[in-house]
Amino acid sequence: MFGFIHNIFKANTVTKYMVDKVVSFLKEWAVRYVKNKDLITKKIMSVEEFDDSFKIIRKDKEQTCYIVPFVHSDAKGLERVKSQEHNKAIFCFHTKENYEHMIKNWKYYVGFGRLFAIYFCNPFSKTDKVIVLNPHTHELISDEESLVTGLKTMAENVEYTTEDEIKKIIGS
Repeated sequence: MFGFIHNIFKANTVTKYMVDKVVSFLKEWAVRYVKNKDLITKKIMSVEEFDDSFKIIRKDKEQTCYIVPFVHSDAKGLERVKSQEHNKAIFCFHTKENYEHMIKNWKYYVGFGRLFAIYFCNPFSKTDKVIVLNPHTHELISDEESLVTGLKTMAENVEYTTEDEIKKIIGS
């Protein structure tokens, strides 16, 4: 996992400490987000946290959520998630690079399976903070001509963040 951060921040001085800080920040934020979304339904029985993932145990199902802050440059992290058979999700930052990577590689993400979601998050946004996509489902309900337009329209609901903004806020 450490290798991706060098591509992300384009600096040779980035330390493992910064990698851990970015992943930890997004994981903590994602866990809070998931718990807050459950306040009304109260289906979550527990959340188990790991280094770069967490498992949500609900009354009716389990879901493993992987923290891959920059999907556009972490092929190894994506393959790890894709290889999992069960209900899974990725939490990443809502950057233009991440979102454009997902659009460009749409069929790849559809191949993650029916029970896969990708959360594009901008915890610093003044408007909405998350876009949730289920590529397999979106592929089934959209025609090819309107898919990209629809995805780009959805992206406008959350402000994009940048790698520099993330580095500045999390690194301080």
